[in-house]
Amino acid sequence: MSIPRRSMRRLGVRPSTLLRSLTRTTPPADPSTTRTPDHHQSGGHPVTADTAGAVFPTETVLSDGSVYRVVPVGAGVRAIRAWAEYPWPMSPAQALALRDRLGWTSSPTKEWMFTTDHDLEEKDASFNTIEAGEDIRTVSSFHLSLTSRIPKDVMDEAVPITGRAFDAYVEALTAVYGQGKRSRNRGVLSVAWALPSDASVEIGTVGWVIDVDVTSPAGNEAARGEAQYFDEIADENDVPYPPDGADSGR
Repeated sequence: MSIPRRSMRRLGVRPSTLLRSLTRTTPPADPSTTRTPDHHQSGGHPVTADTAGAVFPTETVLSDGSVYRVVPVGAGVRAIRAWAEYPWPMSPAQALALRDRLGWTSSPTKEWMFTTDHDLEEKDASFNTIEAGEDIRTVSSFHLSLTSRIPKDVMDEAVPITGRAFDAYVEALTAVYGQGKRSRNRGVLSVAWALPSDASVEIGTVGWVIDVDVTSPAGNEAARGEAQYFDEIADENDVPYPPDGADSGR
């Protein structure tokens, strides 16, 4: 599984000029802002209360004045775990109850699309459902964006920050779930973890995007069934047919 298509549409990356990112600063008198010689904070990015101990800035002002935001690792991992470690199965009503506990809000017209408290200034989370019986639906997956949208002309400026943020998230999730399975498909680098509940977590990155998908046990079961179906179709298509005019034996 890779970053969903809706996230891929956010890319359209084209080469930019030299990286000229300027990280947002606050006046030196503000005690929440300090500067550190820590080698992790490459480029001299100031460390604030939000980025202390992190290896990447959570807000960066790009050359056109737009702000590139990355969800801090602590907040992102807490959200991921809230969904991944839910006592499955999860009904749509239970998903909305979890939304409320996290302090998120739904779209006025699409209640399965959320605006989180991660300050990305957009609808940055959602869930999908599948049928689980007659007139019954269950949550099959949850999607979370960890980076904000930015204009096409400055996308390349965010890529180095994205790489550092992705590595930090992988390290944090590895500390929780153990070693994940790393893969690359069509330019998307991803790491996936299979949980004892049969739920799974996958984080992926391409360009300036970092997204996470949590798949429920029901979602994984449905995916396995679909894969088996297409494997059987492929096997049937591999059966050799007799040449024209020959007796098929039927």
